[in-house]
Amino acid sequence: MKIKDLSITFHTNKIKECVDFYGKYFQTKVAFDADWYVMIRLESDNIAPIYLSFQGCNEDMIRDSFTGGMTLNLMTEDVDACYEQLKQTDISFFEDITDHEWGDRAFSVKDPIGNLVYVYSERELHDKYKDAVKE
Repeated sequence: MKIKDLSITFHTNKIKECVDFYGKYFQTKVAFDADWYVMIRLESDNIAPIYLSFQGCNEDMIRDSFTGGMTLNLMTEDVDACYEQLKQTDISFFEDITDHEWGDRAFSVKDPIGNLVYVYSERELHDKYKDAVKE
């Protein structure tokens, strides 16, 4: 599996508090805000921007892990090929591959300590999420 990008999503019911904290103390900018999922950008002179996300529970997507923990987001060129490759192993899928309105096609698994590993490729964003893009 060849990874193009990496970001981290923290599961929390304190999204606003986290966004405000990083904005106040680390001068971050909001890149995406869908209320239940907010992505912020940390700037650096030496490396590419770093993105952190904070996710609460969305009525369209009820899961058992959105009150703590994290998700490791791995972007790949061909999520379907990665999914097919992993299907040949003994790995258990937390979420089978599916298209999401927020602009990706993805599947997820859990690592040995319970964190989600979300593997995705970008897709067109549904109109309902276009206003969430801030930059």
